[in-house]
Amino acid sequence: MNSNFFLKKSILYDWIPDFAFHFYDLSELVVLAKELEEECIVIANHLNAFLAIYKKGTRAKPNGLCTTFQYASLDSSELELCQKLEHKLDGDILVAYAKPLQRWE
Repeated sequence: MNSNFFLKKSILYDWIPDFAFHFYDLSELVVLAKELEEECIVIANHLNAFLAIYKKGTRAKPNGLCTTFQYASLDSSELELCQKLEHKLDGDILVAYAKPLQRWE
């Protein structure tokens, strides 16, 4: 069984490409409670970005989402919205990825 199978419980991570889902260790991603997950999806749509929530203390991996895909470019009001959401995450880390996904070159 794929070690990332737990992510199938979350619609927040539907954007992760198959190659990353099957070959990267995504165990630092957090599956949120349904209400908070729905709030994340609303905010992601507002930002026109993809969101990922990482466990507190997580660092980027050589073969991970942060080192593969570019972050979203957000203005100050969008950053403030992300900070308000992140405050609800009890120390977990919110990352906004560019939509459409763009690989680092």
